[in-house]
Amino acid sequence: MVEILAMLSAMIIQSAQPELVEAKATAYCLQNKTASGEWVRDGICASGNPEYFGKLIIVYQRLPDGSVGELIGIYECKDKGCAKTVIDVWTEDIDKAQDFMDRVYEDGCKGNIYIQVLESDG
Repeated sequence: MVEILAMLSAMIIQSAQPELVEAKATAYCLQNKTASGEWVRDGICASGNPEYFGKLIIVYQRLPDGSVGELIGIYECKDKGCAKTVIDVWTEDIDKAQDFMDRVYEDGCKGNIYIQVLESDG
């Protein structure tokens, strides 16, 4: 699965579309329904940008020099309630939320990420 995601992300980065957009990453672990009406689950994120709702968000590290770092994950934007420039990834518990935040802060990234937004088929 990891190899498939890596190949997919490499293909997307190499293509002219969709563009990379800078954002900030956070994590949450509330156990409730999302703005879409679904219960939270792995693979869901929130954004305050209404254009992202219902779409797939591919998240990459943004390295301190501005280059694209590692693929962090691919998430469905099914929730709202954070700032427009933030991608808030759902995690199972506070420890996993901290693990996610450690990952987006490693190598001096300071929570800065790049995202690509794709249409979702459900």
